[in-house]
Amino acid sequence: MLRNLALLTSLFVLVQVAPKPAGAPPVEISRSQFAQYIEELSEPEGYFDTDNFISNETSYLHVIPELRRQVKPGNVYVGVGPDQNFPYIAHTQPSLAIISDIRRQNMLQHLLYKALFDMSASRAEFVALLFSREAPKSDKGASLPDLLNAVRRSPSNEARYRANIAAIRQRLLTTYGLRLTADDLRKIEYVCRTFWEEGLDLRFSSIGRNNAANYPTFQSLLLQTDRTGKLQGYLATEDLFLWMKKFEAENRLIPIVGDFAGPKAFKAMGAFLKKNGLQVSTFYTSNVEYYIFEDGKWGRYVENVRALPVTADAVFIRAYFGNGAVHPQNVPGHRATSLVQSLPEMLRDQAAGRIRSYWDVVGR
Repeated sequence: MLRNLALLTSLFVLVQVAPKPAGAPPVEISRSQFAQYIEELSEPEGYFDTDNFISNETSYLHVIPELRRQVKPGNVYVGVGPDQNFPYIAHTQPSLAIISDIRRQNMLQHLLYKALFDMSASRAEFVALLFSREAPKSDKGASLPDLLNAVRRSPSNEARYRANIAAIRQRLLTTYGLRLTADDLRKIEYVCRTFWEEGLDLRFSSIGRNNAANYPTFQSLLLQTDRTGKLQGYLATEDLFLWMKKFEAENRLIPIVGDFAGPKAFKAMGAFLKKNGLQVSTFYTSNVEYYIFEDGKWGRYVENVRALPVTADAVFIRAYFGNGAVHPQNVPGHRATSLVQSLPEMLRDQAAGRIRSYWDVVGR
């Protein structure tokens, strides 16, 4: 399935022999391997009607306590979309994370984030660089609201933005040795400029759907909590940020271009994981399954899920947006309902013919 699957086997050797402090092996995948995995596991991109710079799921952190109870550290995380994956990864502490999105721009945005983690020694520096602003003087124990407000007040200008994008390009092309096209670099600059121009007021937007004003700002997303009111995002504490920074530095978050119902990426991912004795314990789907049902591709998607080796207690993290019925787990004030549901149970229901609609997937 992969053109050079044998090249990938070194990853498993590193993972299986490493000790496991803090829940996940402190291993490093080489930069050349990192670039190779992106290329080998990806497929041609498809279309989706939004840039997806940020999420619109205000409930995304509601499930963190449940994930911490159910997911054992050290397996594989699969996800979709931009930075809402980071708290899921930081709290479940996998050995490896693969982010598969139909849009190549999402893969490129994750490379941008990788460079920013590399360039930042603290949360304050990371957020400031994301918005091409001067890093505020901030105590590492500062609250997240105070930190974000300090970044909002920090100065910026075109020269700072230009210096920032130049440093990002240098890391991606020279430090990491990634083979990026001129179009790739234009898209990375487009993402970077959007964050600079919109700042913490950046909102999710889409073509021909709801007005952007109906969606949350990036600041409000970063300040979401679990159901008990506790901040749980990857920027909530310095320790969570540093854990995610280390994970990125070890090249263990691999962003690829892949359609959940596509012909190659998931089968290639499954072949790679099986070859190396690795199993998926967490699969964040957002609400992609809704569109898969709408497009009549459910069968192909299930076939791709079956191609993944999974743990007996593997879970989906899903976002349900009230398509036709209010979910019993919905929290008032949130359009989205975030859910943790059994992956093997879904496959058993599918095999038994019990899934005939999208509600049959999320309403269990």
